[in-house]
Amino acid sequence: MARTKKYTAKEVADAIRQKDGVVRQAANTLGCHASTIYRYAEEFVTVREAMEESRQDTYAEAQAYLVAMMRDRSHKDHKWAVEQVLKTFGDKISDGLDWSDKQRLEHTGADGERLQGSTIVIRSQGKDPDVE
Repeated sequence: MARTKKYTAKEVADAIRQKDGVVRQAANTLGCHASTIYRYAEEFVTVREAMEESRQDTYAEAQAYLVAMMRDRSHKDHKWAVEQVLKTFGDKISDGLDWSDKQRLEHTGADGERLQGSTIVIRSQGKDPDVE
């Protein structure tokens, strides 16, 4: 015997959108368990789409914040943001380079001059050239 649905697909989708795709928070809003949300997502395309769209929107917002942090050279996490942007977007740019975790970045100081000891290491086509 099929369960009676306590929520409509629209109610579940709206809760997901309201909570930016965070399933546990959407479940708390509805007063159900997260597994209920996932069951609705399996059954209703509108719930699945709401989940995906909300997550994409949240991801895009996080990317925008990361890029803004990268562009702000005075931000305390500027260097980390640059590394994250390269890791995140590097494989989406068709410049032939393979960005990796081994990569170190050149940074300039407040005066625009190269910092002492800065190194650029670019791994291209599976090779680690000794470029310093």
